[in-house]
Amino acid sequence: MEDLSIKNLHMHFSGVRALDGVSFTVKKGEIFSLIGANGSGKSTLFNCINRYCVPHEGSIHYNGTNILNLQPHNVVDIGIARTFQNLQNVPYMTLLDNVLLGAHNRLSTSDTFKRWLSRKEREREESMALEVMSFLGIDNFEAKYLSGQPYAIQKLVEIARALISKPKLILLDEPAAGMNDQETLEIGKIILEIRDILGITVLLVEHDMNLVMKISDRICVLESGKIIVKGDPKTVKEHPDVIRSYLGDNVYA
Repeated sequence: MEDLSIKNLHMHFSGVRALDGVSFTVKKGEIFSLIGANGSGKSTLFNCINRYCVPHEGSIHYNGTNILNLQPHNVVDIGIARTFQNLQNVPYMTLLDNVLLGAHNRLSTSDTFKRWLSRKEREREESMALEVMSFLGIDNFEAKYLSGQPYAIQKLVEIARALISKPKLILLDEPAAGMNDQETLEIGKIILEIRDILGITVLLVEHDMNLVMKISDRICVLESGKIIVKGDPKTVKEHPDVIRSYLGDNVYA
């Protein structure tokens, strides 16, 4: 079954081709990773899926819905959530309140205000948030202010805020960036559990090639806005252009 379908996507900025005929599908229940150097088009692609950018040509469909016909705030309504490489957290709110922001993404300002007035609704949302935080192992930090917390904790808050919207597809943008080796291992475990336990399809952008190769079902390699190869990890890591540009001759020997 096909979840996400991207066909012939083109996007350019001031004559520079950020995306040049990109096409691929992400199937339900898989971890699909995008890799490539900075400027290869990964972030632009995420921004097109979220409707932060409008491609000049091509189509994006999710479970039959044409995403390009939606407003950006409606993308979460069809089951797509996203994290950001540059964290979108609020330092002087508690971890719990930062996570709760994700529950309000689909609401108008008036609806959000009404829900905050409703004690019962607030308690229900807090319960949901704590469940997500427990899943990620950060529920003991719920009442602490985000400011001053370790970077790894802040990264998990970003993921929790996406998960509380109950997505069917999550876009993870560099979740392991800035992490040490142990933290990266934990992030890899969490990504697998998001897919295996929560049943959420994962579209991953990540620079850590060891992590990508270990957890991905399929990988797509972008270079200057074009796909140079896509396939399972073995196919990708043995491709000559990938070895030369990203992996080095003996990285996975």
